[in-house]
Amino acid sequence: MKPAKSSLSLVAFIATAMISSCASNEIGQSRDVNQETIYQQYDISYSESDNKTEVVAQFRFAGVNGTTLVLNEPSKFECDGKTPGVDSSDFTGAFYKQEITGANATGAHSLAFTDISRKKFDNSFTIENFRLTDVPAAISKSAPVLIRFEALPLKGSDHIELSAGGTDSSFTVNHVATDSGNVLVIPVEQLKRQKGKELSLSATLYRNIELKEQAREGGLIQLTQKTKSFRVKLQD
Repeated sequence: MKPAKSSLSLVAFIATAMISSCASNEIGQSRDVNQETIYQQYDISYSESDNKTEVVAQFRFAGVNGTTLVLNEPSKFECDGKTPGVDSSDFTGAFYKQEITGANATGAHSLAFTDISRKKFDNSFTIENFRLTDVPAAISKSAPVLIRFEALPLKGSDHIELSAGGTDSSFTVNHVATDSGNVLVIPVEQLKRQKGKELSLSATLYRNIELKEQAREGGLIQLTQKTKSFRVKLQD
């Protein structure tokens, strides 16, 4: 039987699923598939402004685009030792969601998937220190601006996006693993386009984390961390 739908606060998760139109939103039962063909997919998002971590787990048949699965007992998903129930949406299929708030939101967290045969796959992720530092209260439109950040080193496809909001001419600046220094550079061309007197700056860190324990089909942890927003005045 198809699990009940939720109103959800998973805007980013649903938007990703809509963009990735090849991914199936169909729902099946984990007892009906070879357990070695179950793909583990974990989408983790942390918001500094809310101090909240949201974990969304999906289990798919035969790969990242396969049918989403409801885990049948004794199969289960656990996050930090808690077992969330299954939910679903028309866009994403079946998923498991857990929110972690307050003092527990940051630091190390555990993910555990147990299959029908009671074989357990333990993995983990860490909400690390990631923040913008020394953001100026005002910046000039006449020269490039350097925004410094603190983060552990980027690897592979990891990257950081600095986004401008609250403006009539929004922009995004990217910093990838091969870029040197912990600096995000706002080009002067972007600043000159601004007609308003201020804008809002925030940064988002994107990481792909390999699973340490997985079935034959594999899986992935996708982690995003967003800093709080800073209001910055613009000067000619």
